[in-house]
Amino acid sequence: MKTKLFFLFSIIFLVSCTTNSSQNKNMIFEIPQFIKEVNNTWSIHVDGKEVQLSWNKLQVWDTLKDILLDKKADFFNEVATGSINDYAWYRLIETVPSLDTPVCTLQTQQLEFAAQRFKDVSFIVVSNDTPFALQRFCAANKIKNLNILSDARTREFGKQNSLYLPDYGLLTRSVMIIDKNNVIQYIEYANEVTSELDILNALAFLKNINSK
Repeated sequence: MKTKLFFLFSIIFLVSCTTNSSQNKNMIFEIPQFIKEVNNTWSIHVDGKEVQLSWNKLQVWDTLKDILLDKKADFFNEVATGSINDYAWYRLIETVPSLDTPVCTLQTQQLEFAAQRFKDVSFIVVSNDTPFALQRFCAANKIKNLNILSDARTREFGKQNSLYLPDYGLLTRSVMIIDKNNVIQYIEYANEVTSELDILNALAFLKNINSK
C-alpha cells in the first residue's frame, strides 16, 4: 500500500505545475469540421503501466448514473451538493484525477473558452480535488463558465460510472457528451491518464448535434 501511495504522489509531483491564468485569455482554436472515430478498446495506463477501472468502460448509449457531488467552496460549512441532473439539455462532462496538473489545467481552460461559444450546453468538470482546492483553482484561472464538481468525499460517481481507478483512488481522464436523459452520445477515455484527450473532436461532435 505504501509503495502504491508513493508511486501515486510521485506521478502527481512530476506532472503538477503552477497554473497560468493568462493562458485562457489568449486561447484560440478552431473546431474541426469532421469528427474522428473514437477508439476506446485500448487498456488504460498510468505512466505506461496498465491499470484497471472499477468496471467495464462506458460505451455510447449507456446511461450515466446521477450521483451527488460536492460543489466548490471556501469553507467546510459552505460545501453544497449538486449533480449532473442540475444541468439541462446536452452536457459535456470532463473527468480528471486532479485539476492541479498541466494537462488538466490546459484542457479545462480549453473547455472554459469553448463554453462561451456553446451557450445552451452545460460544461461540467468532475475531479477528485477537494471543494476548497477547486475554489482556489477556479479563482486563480478565472474559470467562470464551467460547473466544477468534486467526487473527493465518496468516490461514488467514479465507482458507479466506471470512471474510477481503484489502484489510485482517483478518477480516470475522460470526456463525454450526454443528452437530457443522461444517455451517452460521445465518450473518450484517455489511454494514458497523464495524456491529453481530443477535446476538439468532442467539440466537433457537440457542434454537429447542437446544430440539428
